[in-house]
Amino acid sequence: MQSRTLTPVRIPSATLGRSMADQIWFWSGFIGILGTSFLLLWLLSSKDSVGEILQNAWLMLIGSVIAFLVTALLLDRTLRFPGSRSSLVTIPLALLPLLILVAIISLTRSYYSRPFLLLDAGLTTFWAFSRYRMQRKPHARRLAVIPIGDRKILENIPAVRFLTLKNPGNFTRANFDGIVLDMHADIPQEWVKFLADSVMRQIRIYHTASLVESIAGRVSLQHLAALHVDNLQPMPWFNPLKRGTDVLVTILAAPFLLAIGLVLAILIQLGSKGPAIYRQRRVSAKGKAFTLLKFRSMRADAEVDGAQFTTENDPRITQLGHFMRKTRLDELPQFWNILKGDMSLVGPRPERPNFVEQYEREIPNYNLRQIVRPGLTGWAQIETGYSSDTAGTIRKLERDLYYVKYRSLALDTYIIYRTIRTVFFGSGAR
Repeated sequence: MQSRTLTPVRIPSATLGRSMADQIWFWSGFIGILGTSFLLLWLLSSKDSVGEILQNAWLMLIGSVIAFLVTALLLDRTLRFPGSRSSLVTIPLALLPLLILVAIISLTRSYYSRPFLLLDAGLTTFWAFSRYRMQRKPHARRLAVIPIGDRKILENIPAVRFLTLKNPGNFTRANFDGIVLDMHADIPQEWVKFLADSVMRQIRIYHTASLVESIAGRVSLQHLAALHVDNLQPMPWFNPLKRGTDVLVTILAAPFLLAIGLVLAILIQLGSKGPAIYRQRRVSAKGKAFTLLKFRSMRADAEVDGAQFTTENDPRITQLGHFMRKTRLDELPQFWNILKGDMSLVGPRPERPNFVEQYEREIPNYNLRQIVRPGLTGWAQIETGYSSDTAGTIRKLERDLYYVKYRSLALDTYIIYRTIRTVFFGSGAR
């Protein structure tokens, strides 16, 4: 019997697609928020005509439109990311573009209205919060699985119920939301015909690897054929903008970081012998080595016998070190590495050279994570945490490759939000 292999498709999100709902949310927000804010500005400027208002406040008005569009775009992208469903992520998404607008208005000394900006910020935050709450609601999903190829990767996928079809006659459209199969496998002709009929009936068909990426937030190492080189290259403006953001955030946060760092340095030296700053060789983008800085969280003699994985309740970690690792405060000196260009705010965590050599021998395509600069925090850190063996490293690599493939400003913002939450509440650290 003839068989064939289909080209894999990429699905848009963990909710398996939304279109009309997105349009309704966007236009209701755009018209409602900007219309209400302009109405308030008009009422406050009752002596001025609409033309005079537009002439005086054109920068603020155009900026508020652009800020809303940026928020809507970031929110749309963030809704696609798996993981935590906390609605608080919408606060930085809504306020950051408006804060940039306020900074531009201040620098140019242009006209502004404080009530307009406050109302605009409040309504945008409420809109973003409401949309995220509604569209991140988990929905029961039932997908029919065609029994060919690799189906093991569908195990432990949240929010989706998979039912395996015995033959094409088992499928009843009313009982399923779509069909999933391994499109890299050889597909018997009877199933090819079934898929063709399903496409004609406008039934959604998903590739197993794409489904795992979209819902679980990881790239399956068994399906790296879907990770084409062209998919790894971001838009031309992304890297310069990301680098500029790294430098700007580091400079703005410098006074706060220095104050916290000074207190931690004193406490470290009072608590145990040895320097407060720990230096370690790590690997950056394209395999380039650099010296990473950290606040010392272990005893000074922790690695006299060589590099070791950190384990649960590691006795080498000091009492203060446990707190710093739990809150990630031991990573604060790496802002200097970010300023130098060795690292970025967000990216795969940099590994030690000897571990990189080991992983490149044991794990195929491990070096793909070195396409981007390593980060102070990353997708693998917020989803997986620390790893203490090769199996854990493979799980982290699948998350790192997800970031490499889908990196964007929205994903960076989402990761930073999750990291800030970890700093205050602590999770995934050893």
